[in-house]
Amino acid sequence: MKLFIRPPAWTTLKKRSTPLRSSIDVSAFVSVMFALLFLLLFGNMYPMHPRYAPADMPMTQHSTLQPGARREDALEVAITRDGQVYFRNHHILPADLPGLLRQAAREGAEKTVYVKADARAKYGDVKTVLDAIRRANVTNIAFLTERARNVSTP
Repeated sequence: MKLFIRPPAWTTLKKRSTPLRSSIDVSAFVSVMFALLFLLLFGNMYPMHPRYAPADMPMTQHSTLQPGARREDALEVAITRDGQVYFRNHHILPADLPGLLRQAAREGAEKTVYVKADARAKYGDVKTVLDAIRRANVTNIAFLTERARNVSTP
């Protein structure tokens, strides 16, 4: 009694008409590597540590431009909504601010301090930072805001 009329495909007894080709399909591997390369190259457009401290500035209608705030050596103090204080994008304590401002003034930085307070920051936190700035004998203080976009109505 024979179970098979001809040998099944998984046996080695079958005569092959084409020779074996040993090649590996790498198209899936290449596509995954291309996706990873794309993420690594263009994923740094939004870095984990932003150049600017995370503060949502208040919107104003009539503000003046402050081009000095974009300089590398600008004295920028940011206050976030949870009360954290950043000086030149380094997290500091408000008590350390007068010493850092004096040191920056000795190094030749501009004499204007740009305060970037979050729109939802507590007034007490902003007042504490302003008092620290005044203790450093700095009188030129500018608050940074965002200009509101004009929305035209039909």
